[in-house]
Amino acid sequence: MRKYTALMLAAALALGATAAWAAPEFSKVGFSGMQFLKIGAGARGTAMAGAFTAVADDATALYWNPAGIARLRTIDAAFCHTNWLVDINNEYIACVFPGGMLGNFGISASFLSMGDMQRTTIDDITTLAREDEGEGLPTFSSSDVALGLTYARSLTNKFSLGVTAKYVREKIAEMSAGGLAFDVGTHYLTGFKTLRIGMAIVNYSGEAGFSGPDLEREIGDTSWPSNYTGSQWEIKSQSFPMPLQFKIGMAYDFKYGSDHVLTTSGELVHPNDGSEKVLVGLEYAWKNPIVSLALRGGYKYDPDWYESKGGADNMSAGMGVSRRFGASKISVDYAYTNMGYLDNVHRFSLGLGF
Repeated sequence: MRKYTALMLAAALALGATAAWAAPEFSKVGFSGMQFLKIGAGARGTAMAGAFTAVADDATALYWNPAGIARLRTIDAAFCHTNWLVDINNEYIACVFPGGMLGNFGISASFLSMGDMQRTTIDDITTLAREDEGEGLPTFSSSDVALGLTYARSLTNKFSLGVTAKYVREKIAEMSAGGLAFDVGTHYLTGFKTLRIGMAIVNYSGEAGFSGPDLEREIGDTSWPSNYTGSQWEIKSQSFPMPLQFKIGMAYDFKYGSDHVLTTSGELVHPNDGSEKVLVGLEYAWKNPIVSLALRGGYKYDPDWYESKGGADNMSAGMGVSRRFGASKISVDYAYTNMGYLDNVHRFSLGLGF
């Protein structure tokens, strides 16, 4: 019975992938804000094109599927640096703490930063400076941050549940927007060999809007009485949702002897700001009690790239090595993603287990 249930779930996932593969008639690209929440965490998962919801077995599961940390039995930490597009950098930090019968706990933080940019405005003809070129004006910058707390627990020997609450904030010059968001994930071991299923809803939240001094102005006139200081007004920005996603994925391990494992994963992603995506990933790992080596690859089919897509766009690859020192472990991973017309993205991760 378990075998047939697993096969039915696999068939349902394949059917959904076929439906999502068709070119979209309408897309909501640009509908949401806080886009840094979609960058991805850790070189391992991103090298597999993000098809990691059903794998999710290390500290970066705090990003992909919070239920994935429920089965960790030791403290696990991850540090990731991403050279994102146009000189933007993203840092991700995560740590998981086993709580025994109470369940497991995790903390995570994501930071996005970029260099200073020149502020410009309409040229003031009463001055010699060219304000439209930035002369005489200060620079500005932008940054994002997300801070999360996670709780996960195995409700049975096969089914796990995880929840993350996070504070998200985006800042541009002297304007900022922020709010609370939640991730909910499940992880299920089907009982059919190594087949497992993961599901997650990430970035569930209300709408946010920008406010701050850059949206505030004062109206004054020299003809007004000296005791009248003017009127304050503020531009009201349009509120926007965060990038909500519903994800369902499956993973299966093919084992060759005791040292060789090929992990395959497939995933469907339904976002609120675009068309459905199909993700597939592979990881080949050679393992022994001391050292492990891994090669990874993946591909994301994104219909929102439909008209300008090249053959290598959204392909990813990577590698990793881990070394055990008694009960402790250290791992180093790298991932590369082809972003088409945009710059290629490089990620580096350091993992610690003890």
